[in-house]
Amino acid sequence: MSYLPVWLRDYRRADFSHDLVASATLLVLLVPQGLAYALLAGLPPQAGLYASIAPVLVYALFGSSATLSVGPAALPSLMTATALAGLAVPGSAAWIALAGAVALLSGLLRVVLAWLRFGFVANFLSQSVVGGFVAGSAVLIVLSQSPQLFGLTAHGATAWQIAVSLVHALPGYNPSALALSAAALVLLLVGKRWLRPLLQRLGLPAARADLAAKAFPIVVVVLGGLVVQLGQLPVRVVGALPNGLPPLSWPLIDLAGLQAIWPAVLAIALVGFVDSYSLAQSLALKRRETVEPDRELFALGAANTAAGLTGGFPVSASFGRSAANELAGARTQLAGVLAAGWMALLLLGFTELFASLPLAVLAATIVTAVSQMIDLSVLKLAWRYDRRDALVYLTTAACVLLLGVVDAILLGVGLSLALFIWRTSQPHLAVLGRVPGTEHYRNILRYEAVTEPDILAVRVDESLYFANIRFVRAALVALLRERPATRQLLLVLSAVNAIDVSALQGLRELNRGLREQGVQLHLAVVKGPVMDQLKQSGFLDELSGAVHLSTHAAMQALKAGENSDFII
Repeated sequence: MSYLPVWLRDYRRADFSHDLVASATLLVLLVPQGLAYALLAGLPPQAGLYASIAPVLVYALFGSSATLSVGPAALPSLMTATALAGLAVPGSAAWIALAGAVALLSGLLRVVLAWLRFGFVANFLSQSVVGGFVAGSAVLIVLSQSPQLFGLTAHGATAWQIAVSLVHALPGYNPSALALSAAALVLLLVGKRWLRPLLQRLGLPAARADLAAKAFPIVVVVLGGLVVQLGQLPVRVVGALPNGLPPLSWPLIDLAGLQAIWPAVLAIALVGFVDSYSLAQSLALKRRETVEPDRELFALGAANTAAGLTGGFPVSASFGRSAANELAGARTQLAGVLAAGWMALLLLGFTELFASLPLAVLAATIVTAVSQMIDLSVLKLAWRYDRRDALVYLTTAACVLLLGVVDAILLGVGLSLALFIWRTSQPHLAVLGRVPGTEHYRNILRYEAVTEPDILAVRVDESLYFANIRFVRAALVALLRERPATRQLLLVLSAVNAIDVSALQGLRELNRGLREQGVQLHLAVVKGPVMDQLKQSGFLDELSGAVHLSTHAAMQALKAGENSDFII
């Protein structure tokens, strides 16, 4: 694949004004989010601003999504904080180096996987795992920000540890911080619910009203800073930030630290890609565009590598910023490039603007932002459709709270794969009969269908592989035992997409066993790739019966005592 910016190929001069407006919108969102998510990750506030420059530029160069906004985000920030808990003191030089190393290594890992065309790894996280992980993480983020709302400091990697730390610190809460955060929460929640319809009633177009509502948090943050300055409130603030662009440096950590962060590197690389790629697909669908998984994997890897080398921390796509970027009229990733440029200008000479911003209000913006991450619709659907998927959702969410985010995602993936193997290890088998007056063959348990006394037609509703071939053989033997007059066994393989070596050996043994009992084995509706493998293996030469094009053709040939429909 080409690694040149895809948006440069057909860029039009008319697009520039749209991208310019969108870049201002992105900047308005990146500033408070960058500061807040840096604090969530246990880093100095300026790290969030650093992570809003180089990673944004790099993704704009290599990404395939026109409007995806990559930068500081809730999930990677939380995962970084919980992964580093106990390894160093939050905010210390060692902590900063470890966070940079996590970003760098997770980025390099994704670059290598993209080079190997491993974009398909996005398929290893089911919707139940992702939904449960995001919901549990949202609760954990809210809990982790609770100390800031009270003007306190509390630490921990799990919900229990954070809660215990908060309870112990609660007697020393700061009334001014609590009042500020409470007022900010009220404003943010009211603005989220009522600002958009209010602006529309005042005559503002729907798109602009929605955009203004999304940008409202920075208004609340600025108001909080003004209140602190005017009232000289004794609350924790961002403080003085260093002027200048992010330093280019290699994060130095020892071997013990490297070994300790590898689980987090793997989890952040996987979750960050799946979350970002899913969002990119949603945005592309609206614009009737396509996104390439391997290109996205490379772009996100390169962006995180840049974050690790420029004093940042792991970054990912942001749903809120991406939606606002699109609403603002962004046409290409030039909007992100310009936003990164504006951020660089702020760092070069205007960092004093951030000094009086209260941490309690920044925490309130995080709490309201992540509250929308708790989407119970996935759980409700899973509960109605298949409660085993609901169990995966709930288990993953519980693991996030009890064990931490890194262990939770690994356990969630393991549970999801185990559930998949368990499901496919006991595939559905349907005995088929002909629906009277038609050439259609259906499950005799669902239709009034006619069967033949000496022919047993069975449809296998799953690919055949090592985990289910013994079950299938045992089920077929049981069906034959119930029908002793059977002389022809027809396997309908319309739902079989693959047959592995273990399953092939099982079919060979079944074929030999049936031949010894005077029963012929036939196949029908075999898919092309499966047929090719059966031919190459020599199984068709051993088959006691024949391969037929359709179930009806097979039944007609078998009733007539013919094998004329053999497929070569």
